[in-house]
Amino acid sequence: MEEIKTLVKRPFVVISIILVVLLVIIVLGWPTSSDNNSTETAIEKNSSSDNDYEDYSDYDAEKESESFSTINNFSADSQISLANLKADVSTMPKENYDNIENSTLEKIDFDPTGNNPSASYQISAAMNSLKNVQKLADDAKDLANKPDKDYTHDDKNKLINYSHVLHEYLLAFKDYATITYHNKYTSEDPSTSPSDKKLLIDEMTTAKADWIDKKNQWLNKYNAILGN
Repeated sequence: MEEIKTLVKRPFVVISIILVVLLVIIVLGWPTSSDNNSTETAIEKNSSSDNDYEDYSDYDAEKESESFSTINNFSADSQISLANLKADVSTMPKENYDNIENSTLEKIDFDPTGNNPSASYQISAAMNSLKNVQKLADDAKDLANKPDKDYTHDDKNKLINYSHVLHEYLLAFKDYATITYHNKYTSEDPSTSPSDKKLLIDEMTTAKADWIDKKNQWLNKYNAILGN
């Protein structure tokens, strides 16, 4: 009780105590710079995370766009596309194929026996001619691998179809020429039995029918593209 009276008699001391208490409350309740920095850091991390997400989304969009362009990489210019298609088809005129056929059939038509002194030379010429036909067939197949960017989607499909029928026609002709090379002379030999002769002729006939059929399919595509 006396202590309280003493404090009342000394107002300066009371005020000092009150100020100290208020100061302690302010210090304890006020956020420190470390807290501010932590808050700012958290905000920056969240912001950085958001930016990273946005960047990742942009990356995905770019990749999808690039992927779409790769898949759909056809020309939009129909006139240039048609000109490229016609140029590819007319690289070798159809008359040249007739010449190749005639030349090959002529080279395989000879006496392959020892009675013919030129047989070895003619055999070599016939084999080279057949190899040339095979190369033309391989080149025809490669037409389908022309760059998409040079054609519209429709024209590229036409080129792929043309490549297929040309390839099939040339292989069919090569098969016929090869079978004829092996069968013709024997089928005309008087010493060949009638049954064997029939088998040989039937084989050549079937191969020829397949060749003519495949050639007509190719000609139809050729004329349709070039407008003949």
